[in-house]
Amino acid sequence: MIHPRLSISSLSSYRWSFDEDLALWRKLGTRWAGTMFNKLEPDVPGSLARMTEAGIGISTVIGPGFNLRAPDSWNATRDGLAKLLDAVAVERGRSIYITTGRTTGAPWGEVLDIFADAVAPCVAHSRAAGVRLAFEPSQRTDVSFVNTIRDGIDVATRTGLGIVVDFGNCWMERDFGEVMARAAPHIALVQVGDVLIGTPSGPGAAASGGRVPFGEGDLPLERMFRVIMDTGYLGPYELEMPGPQGEAEGYAPFIRRGAEKASALLEKLGI
Repeated sequence: MIHPRLSISSLSSYRWSFDEDLALWRKLGTRWAGTMFNKLEPDVPGSLARMTEAGIGISTVIGPGFNLRAPDSWNATRDGLAKLLDAVAVERGRSIYITTGRTTGAPWGEVLDIFADAVAPCVAHSRAAGVRLAFEPSQRTDVSFVNTIRDGIDVATRTGLGIVVDFGNCWMERDFGEVMARAAPHIALVQVGDVLIGTPSGPGAAASGGRVPFGEGDLPLERMFRVIMDTGYLGPYELEMPGPQGEAEGYAPFIRRGAEKASALLEKLGI
């Protein structure tokens, strides 16, 4: 049985449609799920309503991000985020998150100023809508100039955005416990998964540093969960397992196996 605080991210089934995701979520009996705005189109409100009708809470929706090098595009991105925030608010969803966009090549502080200007109207709109708007620090420099939770705290303080803590992006964070304690007031969502640190083997195996099914990699998951518990975080834990292994095995068995192992650990820890 899926733990009541475990959410399933549609990034784990990246190539599936929303209908395919929803069918699996129903079969698994999950109470939470996270999705992507482009999977919800063309009827974003209708798709989100179907989640509610199925008894599945909206943990998050990944929204469109800003091109920090193209200010002329910002109003269109702001409009898209505003419509998405309003649709999620109708279904009492918890959050929307974005990545910050890649650097413009300016010094880091100047890039933060650019991003803060771009996102400011969206933060105000999110507060009015009652939906948390957040961003995800990512090791992928093509989508984010913010690569650590340490830097993410500065961004959250400057912009008012929440932080998405993704185990797959922050497992190498120095002084993990101390950093999460500082990040605690800003945490909007915790995404959990596992990572292969050693040498990959077998067909379809993830590369070193790549995502693998929960509990089948090298991360100290129990310790990481205990650190998050100490922050007082009370939201869903979202299982996110993108990568070639799910493609090779098939999404459904891959996600089910990870969800069962994650649920067992949540139960063991009394979450």
